[in-house]
Amino acid sequence: MSQTVDYFGFVPLFFLLLFVFLQWQDKRRFINGIVFNGLLVTGLMALAVLVIRINNQIVNAIAIAAMIVFVIIALFLYTFGFVLFLWNAYVVWQKESHTFSNMLTLFIGLGLIFLFFAPSIANALHIPKLIQLFIGTIVTVHLLYLPLFFYLYLSSLIIYQFNRPRYQQDYIIVLGSGLINGEIVPPLLASRIDRAIKFYQRQLKKGHAAPKLVFSGGQGSDEKLPEAVAMQRYAIAQGIPVEQTLVEPKSVNTLQNMQFSKQVIAADTDKPNPKVIFSTNNYHTFRASLFAKQAALQADGIGAKTSKYFLPNATIREFIAILAMKKRLFIFISVGSVLLAIANVFFSQLH
Repeated sequence: MSQTVDYFGFVPLFFLLLFVFLQWQDKRRFINGIVFNGLLVTGLMALAVLVIRINNQIVNAIAIAAMIVFVIIALFLYTFGFVLFLWNAYVVWQKESHTFSNMLTLFIGLGLIFLFFAPSIANALHIPKLIQLFIGTIVTVHLLYLPLFFYLYLSSLIIYQFNRPRYQQDYIIVLGSGLINGEIVPPLLASRIDRAIKFYQRQLKKGHAAPKLVFSGGQGSDEKLPEAVAMQRYAIAQGIPVEQTLVEPKSVNTLQNMQFSKQVIAADTDKPNPKVIFSTNNYHTFRASLFAKQAALQADGIGAKTSKYFLPNATIREFIAILAMKKRLFIFISVGSVLLAIANVFFSQLH
């Protein structure tokens, strides 16, 4: 038994060391979340083996109680998850604009209800069993793949929130997100600027030189001025000296935010490798870091807090955007599910 415990203790240690190394090397990778979950699973397995080996009544009772609580929560979420989605959709409907992106939890909640009744509906409509088998196979593959991928993405996003850049930065890129009435900085965008200003002020208090704030955002067709200019004016009104600000007024998406801001920084400094971070909302930090990596910009992100009721929609929206970034993998799995469905129908005919 001691050899078994030692073995299970070694495996989590391996995952821990690998995770620390990967985080130190680059925080902007999905593999970090996968390795962390390997650490979590093997750690729990090692803990279970240790509990069995100790064989203490109190320890056993605590372990059993924890397992029961976990199972109850998991069953509740599995059975009544659609209720939570619909409730969140109602809250967002009351507090936010009625756009498609703000209704994602509503669509997921209704989708879960439809999936529950889908077999009964199919039978009532007398849909042939082979068609049901074909569609059911494709849906099942996606119901296995998408939640797993979402969990890994969520793990990576949560881990990224523990990123704490040092207060020794040269530049802070603030990412734009749209204006109200074409000229007013909305609360969501203001939170990004405020987060950058907070970092700016703390760096000054620690005795380091002030970083420059790079406001990044172009002018939309319905906007009276570039987002970057409106953001700069907001920051100056908050007490930031104008000479400590730069504007990047051409970008229309996050990748361009990173690419064009990199050019602005390069034109402003003689340093070959200036220290750069970016400021956005917490739900957006991980995906934005992937775009920074695409732009060959060595910059980690700091996240502004987002209203809790808005987080589910925002996180799901980010996940959909991640799927778009990984579309080749998604298309490969989708095509594979169709081939599997064809094979399933074929073999069912043989029997």
